[in-house]
Amino acid sequence: MPILLAHRDYTRERVRQVARLSRTLVHADARAPDRVRIAGPVDRIPAAEAAALDYDDAAPGMALGPLWATWWLAVEGRVPAEWEGEQVDLLLITNSEATLWLDGEPVQGLVSGGSYVRDDAMLTSRAVAGEELSARVEIACNGLFGWSELHPQPQSAGAPAPAFRLERCELARFDREAWALSCDLDVLVALMDEPGADDAWRGELLRELNRFCNAWDADDRATWLRARAILGPLLEERRNATRTHEITAIGHAHIDTAWLWPLEETLRKCVRTFATQVRLMERYPAYRFACSQAQQYAWIRDRAPGLWARIRERVAAGQWLPVGGTWIEPDCNLPSGESLVRQFLYGQRFFEREFGRRARVFWNPDVFGYNGQLPQIMRGAGIDGFLTQKLSWNRFNRPEHHTFVWQGDDGSEVLAHFPPADTYNGTADVSELLKTARENKDLERSQTSLLVFGHGDGGGGPTREMLENLRRAGDLQGLPRTRTATPAEFFDALAEEPGPTPVHVGELYLEYHRGTYTTQAFVKRGNRRGEQGLHDAEFLGVVRGDYPREELERLWKLLLLQQFHDSFCVKKREMPAERISCGSWPV
Repeated sequence: MPILLAHRDYTRERVRQVARLSRTLVHADARAPDRVRIAGPVDRIPAAEAAALDYDDAAPGMALGPLWATWWLAVEGRVPAEWEGEQVDLLLITNSEATLWLDGEPVQGLVSGGSYVRDDAMLTSRAVAGEELSARVEIACNGLFGWSELHPQPQSAGAPAPAFRLERCELARFDREAWALSCDLDVLVALMDEPGADDAWRGELLRELNRFCNAWDADDRATWLRARAILGPLLEERRNATRTHEITAIGHAHIDTAWLWPLEETLRKCVRTFATQVRLMERYPAYRFACSQAQQYAWIRDRAPGLWARIRERVAAGQWLPVGGTWIEPDCNLPSGESLVRQFLYGQRFFEREFGRRARVFWNPDVFGYNGQLPQIMRGAGIDGFLTQKLSWNRFNRPEHHTFVWQGDDGSEVLAHFPPADTYNGTADVSELLKTARENKDLERSQTSLLVFGHGDGGGGPTREMLENLRRAGDLQGLPRTRTATPAEFFDALAEEPGPTPVHVGELYLEYHRGTYTTQAFVKRGNRRGEQGLHDAEFLGVVRGDYPREELERLWKLLLLQQFHDSFCVKKREMPAERISCGSWPV
């Protein structure tokens, strides 16, 4: 006899509570390591030097800091017999950023204390009973967004930032069954709650999820298989109609090369983010991750050769996607035309030398407007696609299209796309997938959109939760059909769509961040003097017949680094002068 749902609101809340409970079971079996030791505070030092530090026993609750300091944590523990063959994770909360090192190599970034949390990291995928596990963690006493005053607040507006503190350090068994179940429920419950979904489909979800709650007992594993059998048809058999909007989902981690932290910390942000993404690629073969800014690649190549080798392997496998074609993601208004040409010259030269290919898409999502000469410069560098998101922030005149041809002042053209989700920090959840399809302004002629997902600005990138969402979303009824592909493949698909594509001629103007260019005149003056000085040095080198190629290239790259888009808009009232530091390590 069918069950009648007389109290739908209560039933929905019951389903949500069960979904929340399932998430807590992923690391339900956790315990303290046999030994935890700590050394610091120290400066940013290589891992080899950290191994030689004097370590003292650490206790939960101990204070860390100060801001920008580094601590090194040594964790040791023996695998209990009941964890034989299971994945063992490290659970760490320090209210800061951190890097897990195994066997002398960075393998994953961690972050806690803010709105974005990644507080678990795999130590071994298949443990052996009695095995000794050991790891080192490099703790960076700063928030994801730099200095502590801008540390994201999970409590309430105006609340003090969490103190840097060793709040949690445990070893835990990763429960794969609980993880898979919680991921299933996350997607289905979100669809059940989504007002934009079909009402009949939402009704079926509510009924079947209630059946699941009746069948599932968190404390009785014998019920789990039978209960999950109720979810299987909802995820595997409910498919979209013949025609539906299609989304290409590409992972990304926008890392501001220079913003609210010293440049030395940017390198560590790259290490944390890139190591995490390589590890995700090992677990999810279909995952694709786009990464721009040749300067960041060069830092990894020169300072983390083991990680660099793993990145190159993923590039060759087609999972890691070099994009952008520029040395960094530059401001596109204040640098001279020569500087912008050099951005592409040195960027594309790096990609061609290191990866055997040039970037085809200028990937510059966070810049404060784009001058009308850029299409000409892009085409000269072999680029025919352009992606940004920033103009969705316009206060008065929002862009009329998400896909269009951008025609430069000289008539050069590139195909442009603004992701309809209006973010380069997407979460790839149900509401965002639906928003991408719903908000696209070109549905009468285009049935495809790009979703750029992953934590950004301070780095981090996509999480395994996002990838699990996309794995289940693929062609699920009520959601746009979603796939992974390369940026070049996405733009090729755009170009093949029938019908005329609207054309925008000239500058793309941002009606936001107005005034940022006038706050630090000394930065603009220094930039222009640098450009003039390099012009004169090159001229004199040619006249003398003694052209210092290597030194001029080094200086040009140093100047291009300072032309990162946020470099021109740092306000002293937001960032104390002593925080504006380019560091002393080589570029």
